[in-house]
Amino acid sequence: MTKIPILLFLLVSPIATMAQGPVCSELKIREAVLKGAYSGTDDAFFWSGAYDKPLIGSAESEQAYKKLQIDEPRKNEVMEQHTQKIVVAKSGDMAYEYGTGEMSFDDVKTGKHVSFQNAYLRVWKSVDGDCRVAATMIRPIESTIKESSTKSR
Repeated sequence: MTKIPILLFLLVSPIATMAQGPVCSELKIREAVLKGAYSGTDDAFFWSGAYDKPLIGSAESEQAYKKLQIDEPRKNEVMEQHTQKIVVAKSGDMAYEYGTGEMSFDDVKTGKHVSFQNAYLRVWKSVDGDCRVAATMIRPIESTIKESSTKSR
């Protein structure tokens, strides 16, 4: 009698797991980017124009961001991202995404408003049932950088 529930569990478990679908999917990534609601892996790689070297891991990234806020304080920071392509592995455990975006902010020290376009590449990875960012490279497009006085705005 106890063998029937065990057998039933063994038969139903794979079906329930398959019904959940892949962890990383194009739809999930697009929604996360649109909402700005995504998190990185513990060992995430991050490199942008704001730092002189890549940052590895959430602790290093948080420390560098805090330092940036002290060394180069910004106000009115706005960032938009426009995904151009997402490719997801058939297994749903990895994906990459690339696109362009715009960023602008007021540099508190110089009193200038800075705006520019950027290009980015992001790698996504399945971790503990969630699709997280494993690596990000985002760089300003140098020819689009504009500075103006915040007083004239």
